[in-house]
Amino acid sequence: MKKNKSTTLRILLFACLLSASACNNSGSTSTGNMADTVVSKVDSAAENIKRDAQNAANDVKSTFATNPDSNFVVKATIANMEELKILQAGWDKGTDKELKAHGKMMIADHKKLGEKVKKYASDKGYILPADDNGKGDDAICSLDKNNKGIDWDKAWTNKMVGGHEDAVNLFENNQNTVKDPDLKALITDALPTLHTHLDMMKKLQSKLGK
Repeated sequence: MKKNKSTTLRILLFACLLSASACNNSGSTSTGNMADTVVSKVDSAAENIKRDAQNAANDVKSTFATNPDSNFVVKATIANMEELKILQAGWDKGTDKELKAHGKMMIADHKKLGEKVKKYASDKGYILPADDNGKGDDAICSLDKNNKGIDWDKAWTNKMVGGHEDAVNLFENNQNTVKDPDLKALITDALPTLHTHLDMMKKLQSKLGK
């Protein structure tokens, strides 16, 4: 009788162990499935965020590309920042007195223009670039590379003639393209100063010799 009870007890214990093992395996599988589901949802959410961010960036890019006003403001800002760097280099490194005097005057004028464009952009909600993408620094490096003294002055003056020709063309070409009357007025107001700068640089160019 005792032997039968002992055997029965062993069978019951073994059954319990099997049941516990089955429960543990089932829990592990369930936990694993839940983890896979969470990871999948996180990945899906991340992809949605990435897609939405790219779509937003494309929308902004498309808006700027198709909006002549914002497009001009960005181009004018970059050109003006580049011009200011080169003008400052003329003031710092130029040897000709007339060159330095012209450079100082033009720096003041371009700073005023930059402030006007900045205020306009702020009023209209346009985001301006923070820098000129290194264009001014590249131009100065090019000037410094093979030029010294009067040769540097000549190279700088030639650069200023080309830069102001580009600026005049940029403003004149957009004068009738932009839509906002305020921006049209800003362009109209800036053009005489840009023409004066260009004329000054051409005269200095003739004086120094190309």
